[in-house]
Amino acid sequence: MSKIIATSRTHSESGLSIKPLLAWFQSAPASHRVRLIAGRFTNLRRLSSWPLLALCFITPWLSWNDLPLVHLDLVAKQFRFGAVIFWPEDLMILTWMMMAGAFGLFFVAMASGRLWCGFSCPQTIWTFLFIRLEELIEGSRHKRLRMDRTNIAFNKTIFSKASSEKILRKLVKHSAWLTLSLITGITFISYFYPLSEMASDFLANDLFVGNLSGSGLFWIIFIAGFTYLNAGFLREQVCVHMCPYSRFQSVMADKSTLTVQYNEQRNDCIDCEVCVQVCPTDIDIRDGIQLACIACGACVDGCDDIMAKINKPKGLISFRPAETNIQHALNVIKRPRLLGYAIAFLLSLFLLFNQWESREGINASLERDRNSLYRINANDEVENNYSLKLHNKTNQSLELVLLINNDERRVFSINHQRYKIEPGQRQQFPFTITQQENAETKQVMHENKKAITIDIMSIKNDEVLGSIETSFIAPHQ
Repeated sequence: MSKIIATSRTHSESGLSIKPLLAWFQSAPASHRVRLIAGRFTNLRRLSSWPLLALCFITPWLSWNDLPLVHLDLVAKQFRFGAVIFWPEDLMILTWMMMAGAFGLFFVAMASGRLWCGFSCPQTIWTFLFIRLEELIEGSRHKRLRMDRTNIAFNKTIFSKASSEKILRKLVKHSAWLTLSLITGITFISYFYPLSEMASDFLANDLFVGNLSGSGLFWIIFIAGFTYLNAGFLREQVCVHMCPYSRFQSVMADKSTLTVQYNEQRNDCIDCEVCVQVCPTDIDIRDGIQLACIACGACVDGCDDIMAKINKPKGLISFRPAETNIQHALNVIKRPRLLGYAIAFLLSLFLLFNQWESREGINASLERDRNSLYRINANDEVENNYSLKLHNKTNQSLELVLLINNDERRVFSINHQRYKIEPGQRQQFPFTITQQENAETKQVMHENKKAITIDIMSIKNDEVLGSIETSFIAPHQ
């Protein structure tokens, strides 16, 4: 009987052994608890980040002509942005667009430092979102640090009040983080996998079968997991060790680039460490310019708040040129590299618009019949056979007609002139051009090869959508 009781007691104790769970709830001593503070740069970051977040999360729910407003369709090889569709043939447009974006970023980086990192980078925006959720659920930085020091302990299988509160708040926080990460993953994948199709696959298939689990579900979990890790735990490590931007920022910067700096000459610092507490990357700006500084301006807001409370002038920590003054920074002539980036950016925009203006709504190519150069029909007329390949790059049906350019004498005729092609379709149409047997023909066809141009016109608005140059071959006269 005693052996049974001992065995039961052993199983009971092992069932109550939750040391791994308790250890998971214990915060690491080196964890950096960020303090949120109001200020002009915080307001500026919200002014830039909230529209970007709204644009990111709302866009997948919008539609255009019963289709997703934005759809990066890798299967159909098309990028749809409302009424505009980009195809592989539009590679040069996308190239100049990326070039303009790159030179624009270089210009901003050289003029104002890491403005992208501090105010528009997804890593920064999501990090502050996670910090905001952490503060709403666990309380201010002081309360979070006090909670971290609370050991989770229980007496007779009953947790203490402080331990229960810590477990509950951390469970809610991590649940909120995971929920936001999952929403982020779904939103990101919805640009490639529309929400309507995603919902249909969920309803039509089991969770672990079908297209969703094979591709979409994997990428949703993958993106959600990385969001949870990067914004929740690897904040400063991502900026310091993973992101290459901080490395090539030093290459683009010059003496007049704006940076966050501490003014050592003022001697007004009271060592309150607020600048460290508000820093999302856990650095001390008083140690000088550092690789991990993302120039978010949080330390500027924190220091200005303290200076105002102790009746000291603001600006102990501020954005200012690295080694020159603001007048030199605004003089573009004295900064040739900055001027070069501006010229390259404007040139890229010009080439982008020029390429866009020359973009055709339909892509057409023509191939001659390889079996014979020409043939003579029953009416003793010369015929050339062609194969027309059409690609409708617009989002509407097109009714087209083929016309031979500069053929006022009606020397040639096309047996099949009218075509209809649906949006996004690629089709191939055979047709024949016949040389009319008359006196006009003999005057025009003085050689056995005649260059002709075929115009592709829209029947709806009489607009020439494209032209194809080819040749008509006839026997020697």
